[in-house]
Amino acid sequence: MDTERIRKNIIKGAALLVLALCLVPYTAKAQINPRAYYQVGWQFDFPISSGFIGKMNDLGLYLDAGYYLTPNISLGGFINLNTRSGYIPRQTFTEGTVSVNTDQVRSSIQIPFGASLRYRFMWKSCWQPYVGAKLGINYMEAESIQQIYSYSDKSWGIYASPEVGINLFPFRHKHIGFNLAAYYSYAGNRGKVFYHSMDGMNNWGIRVGLTF
Repeated sequence: MDTERIRKNIIKGAALLVLALCLVPYTAKAQINPRAYYQVGWQFDFPISSGFIGKMNDLGLYLDAGYYLTPNISLGGFINLNTRSGYIPRQTFTEGTVSVNTDQVRSSIQIPFGASLRYRFMWKSCWQPYVGAKLGINYMEAESIQQIYSYSDKSWGIYASPEVGINLFPFRHKHIGFNLAAYYSYAGNRGKVFYHSMDGMNNWGIRVGLTF
């Protein structure tokens, strides 16, 4: 990933984080809508069978928000940001009668967003485990950079992600706490970038952040 793209990714991530912090003042939750929840933090995403870049993401952020219809069941929304890059050593790529020998740097940006459903246990406790599911759309931009040429592809796909997590509230009023979660995600993006065809992306990961 080149310097300009890294800079843009950091700006995007920082802007998302600032927006989240502006939306989730815990005093507002306590005084206006105690049934609402907000979560923001880092996510560490590992590909299972994407084949495009086989390493952990470089930058991952998540923002969740929802409303508890009952003490246990909530509906909400989410948006995530994942960037990933990796170096592919020199090799020969062949398609039909054409062969190309080159190395490359592959990079991708994924922004899934949509709706979420959650069921939490022990809602009166300072330890609140939960299970949830997210369903939405995943925007992906993939790129292959070589010495002279650059190839890119943009695509949209269905996004689905089950999640298991726990919220920990160390303070008596439970206005702010810590969020820990593990998840699996599938994105149905399809495309082709320089001799490489993408046909869906499977990932697993963990999230570490704050909950309000």
